[in-house]
Amino acid sequence: MNFKNIIPIIFFSCITAAASCQQSNDQVKNIADKLSKKETTVSAVLTDPSLMPLHSLTAFRDIIKQHANAEKLVLNTDKEPGIKITVKGIIKDKKGNLMANNLVYVYQTSTEGWYSDTAPHIQKNEGDRRHARLFGYFKTGSKGEFEFSTIKPNGYPNSELPAHIHIEIFLKNEKLFITELLFDDDPRLVGDIRARSIAEKFLIEKNTGTQSEPVYSYMIQNPYAD
Repeated sequence: MNFKNIIPIIFFSCITAAASCQQSNDQVKNIADKLSKKETTVSAVLTDPSLMPLHSLTAFRDIIKQHANAEKLVLNTDKEPGIKITVKGIIKDKKGNLMANNLVYVYQTSTEGWYSDTAPHIQKNEGDRRHARLFGYFKTGSKGEFEFSTIKPNGYPNSELPAHIHIEIFLKNEKLFITELLFDDDPRLVGDIRARSIAEKFLIEKNTGTQSEPVYSYMIQNPYAD
């Protein structure tokens, strides 16, 4: 292929990319409008298969963050592979006071141990943390409680790290309390790995539900909160 033949291909690719970008922007604006008018919910948006390509986009994630609320959140579509689980928690400050109406961010891998739908990790600015496909923002209730449903993640492929859900708690002083939610029944969470997870103060809980409908409940005490 000579240079003259390459130019039309490059031009067509640029036009296609621009059209796709504009379509994504229009979709995000439409979602924001519907959420503002309460014509849809954050869970409905996150579990809509047609919107899954938007999940890695900063603009989409910002809309989810802006409309976070204290209702139970659903992170995955019905067709997402994996064991469906419920995650519950209560967040307290370092004095033991309940942290009500507090913004929380969670993100995780799929049952394959992947953050992306095309690769284990995401090669972008702050990759997995800012662009993970399975994510959500919510606020704690009046008693510092939260609840969301998702699929049980798996640890990274070709790794000994246990499965985990990242959780970040936003504070008024602009600090973040960051930790991980782990599962007591994870076969990787043994020996030195378990000891290291405990030393790093990750939260490990047992299934208090059933084998078919697991429930994991966490008590989170934030050492940085006033």
